[in-house]
Amino acid sequence: MTTYATLEDIENCMDNGWTDGLPVIPPYGSLVDAMLEAMGWQGSDSVGEIPDQNIVVRAEKAAATAVMAGCKTEYGPLLRALTEGLLDPKLNLSGVEVTTGGAAVLVIVSGPVVEQLGFEHETNALGANCRANATVGRFAQMMRYFCGRGGGVLQSHGTIGHPGRLSFCIAEHPKTEWGAYHTQYGLPETASAISLMSTEGPNSVNNHYGDTGTHILDTIGDALCHAGQTAWYYRSGGFVVVIPPDHMALVAKDFSREQALEYIYKHARRQTDELAELGRIAKNPIEFAEVAPGELRSPLKSREQLTFIECGSSGGRFSAIIPRWVGSTHAVCREIKSV
Repeated sequence: MTTYATLEDIENCMDNGWTDGLPVIPPYGSLVDAMLEAMGWQGSDSVGEIPDQNIVVRAEKAAATAVMAGCKTEYGPLLRALTEGLLDPKLNLSGVEVTTGGAAVLVIVSGPVVEQLGFEHETNALGANCRANATVGRFAQMMRYFCGRGGGVLQSHGTIGHPGRLSFCIAEHPKTEWGAYHTQYGLPETASAISLMSTEGPNSVNNHYGDTGTHILDTIGDALCHAGQTAWYYRSGGFVVVIPPDHMALVAKDFSREQALEYIYKHARRQTDELAELGRIAKNPIEFAEVAPGELRSPLKSREQLTFIECGSSGGRFSAIIPRWVGSTHAVCREIKSV
């Protein structure tokens, strides 16, 4: 039987707070049942929890959220992996919701599923006007909004936030120079995967006239090191470096992925005393911050906090960096499997 949403039902969802601020598809039972089947769950199944808030998330709620976000049932296996990743305690979903940093959940899709489900990975890759990117990213943010605030007990405290708190999903090129994004987390090249982390908004990196891979990596490294970068003190987040084809054509001539990582980690540094003088380092730093006066300081505690994704279109010599939220030290990567 065909289900038709009425304007009244859509308005009722808005009035009841079942929304991220945009209109949603009302979660009629028939639509939720179809989504549950696609995700491979029964409605009463417990799919995860937030122990410190005594929240148990049932499959029915995840499926209803997917319906409201506008996801297709074809996305079911991906949404299942995404739900499990969102509720992994390492991601700290409630912390993402309430931090003054206003972080969003970044969803990265990689592997054959990108083409299979029609994700945009070229033009406007970081803000694609594409149903797959938009609704999958929206599902993650709605789960953060509904579950991360503890049933209304907690409230968002983002000082400025960023637009990715509505939807932030990017997909990698199916064919890459350095191997699929998820191989950086130990999954096989042939897998399809979703990777999750809490991030700030992307920063564009422009270099139209450099003609070597070193020029491009030095420009990216400099962008990591601006004085206002959140990571300087705790250094517990990290960065995703987005490299589109025109910059990758230069970088890949001179560097492997591991070599590029090592180069940026070694060279992207700033004088600690200068940062302290600016107020970016506490006067009495805690031990965790590992402050060494007089030395050059990296915004990274370890190389593993830096990853690279290949997406975007040719025709413009831009890259981007996406700073990870310092309140969540972990990324979560899940293989997408058939259900």
